[in-house]
Order: sequence, then structure tokens, then C-alpha cells
Amino acid sequence: FWLKWSESRRQGTSDTPAMSSEKPEVPVEAGEKREAQEAADPSPKRLKTEEASKSPTQAPAEAPKSPAKAPASPAKAAASPAKAAETPAKAAEAPAEEKPADLKAATKKQVEYYLSDENLCRDEFFHKKISENVEGWLNLSFILGCKKIQALGIVKEAPIVEALKGSHLETKTDDDGTWIRRTEPLPELKKSAAGRHKQEKKKSTSHDGGVMMKVTAVPEGMQWMDIRDQMKEVVKDVCKSKTPVTFVSSITEQRECFLAMDMFDQDLQFFEAMELEVKGNKLETVICYGQDLIKGLAKLPRHVVKKRELKAKDRQKARQKPIVINGQKFQAVGALRGKMKEIIHNRSDGEEIPSESPDYGLVCAVLKYHPRAEVKMKDMKGLKVDKNEGGQSRCFWILRGEGAGEDISTKKCLDAIEANPPYAES
Repeated sequence: FWLKWSESRRQGTSDTPAMSSEKPEVPVEAGEKREAQEAADPSPKRLKTEEASKSPTQAPAEAPKSPAKAPASPAKAAASPAKAAETPAKAAEAPAEEKPADLKAATKKQVEYYLSDENLCRDEFFHKKISENVEGWLNLSFILGCKKIQALGIVKEAPIVEALKGSHLETKTDDDGTWIRRTEPLPELKKSAAGRHKQEKKKSTSHDGGVMMKVTAVPEGMQWMDIRDQMKEVVKDVCKSKTPVTFVSSITEQRECFLAMDMFDQDLQFFEAMELEVKGNKLETVICYGQDLIKGLAKLPRHVVKKRELKAKDRQKARQKPIVINGQKFQAVGALRGKMKEIIHNRSDGEEIPSESPDYGLVCAVLKYHPRAEVKMKDMKGLKVDKNEGGQSRCFWILRGEGAGEDISTKKCLDAIEANPPYAES
């Protein structure tokens, strides 16, 4: 092959033949011989050359792999809409908020309860709104604001009016909206015993640092100094303080003024029963609570406020001293309250307390503090635990024989003990 190629080069016209891009034809026989020689030569150099020569030819074969994968994205795209379609389907399958099978009946039952005697005797808001209307109508907008009505999915008056067809409640619609009312008179509003006790306890501690009073109907020409001097004379026997009247405000246009008194034992009870007469004029005095107390305290100078706060802490601390009832010692009146509740809860309705038990002696000792103890405990033969006459709570009953008996308020007894505690001797 090389000899022939060199001869053809020598026969050319130019000394340096032009390099042709065409490969010279290789005889078949020579090519077969070269392949046989390469197959017989397993040298590493030859193998490297062979791999290098194969790589460009194999690259195109591997290249289609990426286009082959390309169709996968349309497949995924086709799958994703399917999943997307599946999502709303699942969402549609998801159960919505559970609502009563009979929405009208549930609505009717709930609205009738709101306006029932059972609810209105303790629902101050609805009781007030109905009382404010001369004819007893209640706007349905107040009913729509209730959480249980909103939980039923009701946001308009029409479903309520429809549900109340055939009900004993009356409805009407006018320019001011849709209304509802009872056909019977309103029951009396009753505050819970816990609420009353909380309010009374708050009232009893409002004047721990000294009683705040308001004097009204002050006649023309009378000065605040006249009221102060007369108050000093009134309390000089019960209050040992050098300054029994710690502050007196100026008299307002409404002819009233505020007084801050120094604290002393049983001061609230003293001022509740006090009558004030200044220069022959009888003045009206009121112990301040609520807004009157706020107004009065706002007029006090800072040093008076601080003095009241310190004395209030001292009085409250003194209340925590141990007390003794029927030979039993309690850390405070609160502990005695807890013991009385325990005695009631440990017995069933109608169960008598054995006269030889320690609980019997303790209860009798507490009941003696009742404001009407002499009348209540007259001809007493025994004690039992049962519901009160109203049937709303459980309490102690005084037994008088032959099935006769009368319930008695333990709270009144405990309040009297708290007002004048029988402290244990130190």
C-alpha cells in the first residue's frame, strides 16, 4: 500500500502533492491483514487508541437517551392534571361541618331556650334587652349574634322566622328589623350565689383602708370645713386616730362632697347606721361603691392614697389570723367555709347529722352566728342536709320534730363570722 502511494506521489505534477480529504482506497486484502495484525496485538497502547477511536462513534448512540427521556415529561404532565383533577374530587368527598339533620327543629329548640324562664332568670343581657322594650320585643339581630346560632350556619333572620312557625313565640317584621317576643311575662332575674358572694366580698374589701363617703343635699352657705368638724365629733368615741377625717373635697355644684375616713373596727357598720346633722341640717350620707367610689378616690391626694393602701394591707393581713369555732382551729374564715362545704357534700339529700359527731357541734356553733339565730334555732331537735326550699342548692336544715323543719343560710353565718372573727389567742 505504501509503495503504491509513494509511486503515485512521484508521478504527480507538483513536488508537494495537495492533501486530499478523501481517504485512499485500501485494498480489501490489505485491510483484512491489518485487522488480523491488530487482533493479534493486545498492547495497552493499541487498546487506548481503540477506545479513543470508539468514543466519538459511541456518543451519537448514547445521545438519543436524553430525547428518549423527553417523552416522560409529557407523561408526567398528563399525570399531573389527573392528580389535579383528583384533588378537587377528594375535596368534594371531604365532609363539611356536621349540621343537624333537621335544621329547623334545632333552630327552634335553641331560640325557644334563649327566651325560656330557665335561661332568662339568669341571663342578664337578654333580660335587660327585653325589659327595655315596652311590649317585650327582642330584635333578632341579638339572637343572630349567639355562637350556637352561628354554629348552625344561620346568618339571616328568615330561617329563624321560618323555624318558629307553630312556636309559642311571636315574630314580626317592620322598618326597624325582625323581632321576637314571649307570650308570658318575664321571670325575675336571679344572680347566682357565687356572683353575689363575689360582689359582696368585693364591697366588703373596698373600704379596708378607710371608709369613703359621699355627702349629698348640702345646703347653700355650708362649707366643707363645717362637715369635717362635725364628722370629727361624731367619730371621736370610736376612732382613736389623730386625723379621723383624712380628706374632704370641696362642695360641687350638685351640692355634694366626698369624705375619706380613717379606719377603725366595725367602721362600715358604724357609718351605715350613722345620721349626720350639721348646724341643724340633716345631711344624707352614702358609703361609696362603683362609680361613686372611683370618683371619690380620684380626688384623693397621693399621700392619702398611699396611707389607705398600707392600712388596707394591714387589715387584710389581720384577717388571715387563725380562728377558733367550737374548739376547732382554722387558719382563716376561708378554711371554715371549705369545711362547711365538705360536711354538706359528704352527705346525701335528707341525711341527718348524728348529734354525737364533731360535725354536728361545729355546724351548731356556726349557725349561732346567723342574724336570726334565736328564732331559727328555737326548739331545735336535730340537723340534716337537703335541698333548700327553692330546690336550687343544698344546705342545712333545722329539725323540730314530727317532720317539721326549716332551712338556714350558712352564708349569712359565715359572713357574720368574717365581719367579727373569733381569733385564736396568740
